[in-house]
Amino acid sequence: MSDDSAKRAVLVQPGGAPLTYTILVRGFAAPVAIAGRADRPQVSFDLTLTVTHPGPGFPDDIAAVMSYEDIVEDLRRLCAESEISGADYLADRAAELCLSHAKVRKVQADVTIPAPDSGGPSAGASLTRVRPEQR
Repeated sequence: MSDDSAKRAVLVQPGGAPLTYTILVRGFAAPVAIAGRADRPQVSFDLTLTVTHPGPGFPDDIAAVMSYEDIVEDLRRLCAESEISGADYLADRAAELCLSHAKVRKVQADVTIPAPDSGGPSAGASLTRVRPEQR
């Protein structure tokens, strides 16, 4: 079977919405330099991405589908930044990074930062972003 990606049409559901699938990134954790904290807490990320389906008979080729590895690399770079303001910033930037990939239609980003002391409450943020429809 040959792959002619240029001729591949986007499949649509009833009502005209593109056919999609879901990628889950669960339990990604990395040390982050949070502004005002001397430690580098292990911040955890959970992402749910709604991604455009490549169509029937797509090849077993990473170029035809969205790779979660691209998202993980983006998260690693984000976590390497210095003086992060907090969970809301991390969730917003994670969502922005996900939507920078053309195949991602929607993302939910959940971020949790543990408390400075082991018994305290953690801080977190959860948000959902959707790619604006192009006409």
